[in-house]
Amino acid sequence: MSLEQLLGGDLEDPLQVAITFDDGYASVHDVALPILKDVGTVATVFPNTGIIAEGGRNSSDAALGYYPNESFLSWRDVEGLATERWSVGSHGVGHLDLAAACEETASRELTASKKMIENVISVPCMLFAYTWGKHTPCLRRLVAEAGYRYAFSGRHEPLQADGDPFTVPRINISNEYTMSDFKAVISGDWDYLGWIQRMKAGL
Repeated sequence: MSLEQLLGGDLEDPLQVAITFDDGYASVHDVALPILKDVGTVATVFPNTGIIAEGGRNSSDAALGYYPNESFLSWRDVEGLATERWSVGSHGVGHLDLAAACEETASRELTASKKMIENVISVPCMLFAYTWGKHTPCLRRLVAEAGYRYAFSGRHEPLQADGDPFTVPRINISNEYTMSDFKAVISGDWDYLGWIQRMKAGL
């Protein structure tokens, strides 16, 4: 289902999943969109607005924390995803660790990226994904002040009805996972990873 449906739905229902993509790679439009459209579902993309071009597509730079040998969406691609009922959230302007940035930088990244997205899709941008899932109390406050409704961490755990809307968990699906791994993740067999993350954060 869409991310908005999941966030606003009944979590007592059977297994429900929303799909999200970070950074804004062109493969989201070229590969994922047709596959998901074929099975009748949508997803959410969280692009870094600073690497999205007006016309063509920019190449990725591994030195900035991106996957190598990739290209990024254009704004026309982003508009096309929105037309297909995909949600478009923000991942900041650049691929920065905003949890380590000063308040001025973080606030600028949050507000500028939100405005850029809204100018393209003509609807409020209410979703933000933390870079590498990192966040602090200060950053969460800045996200709320910028006008976002939800922000997404990298915590491996299921969504809880009483959870903090600015630390919504998300489960990473890695390229090296097998189909058996994927099924185990979705069914909750790997939820112990969330406890490991909490223990490491406590240390």
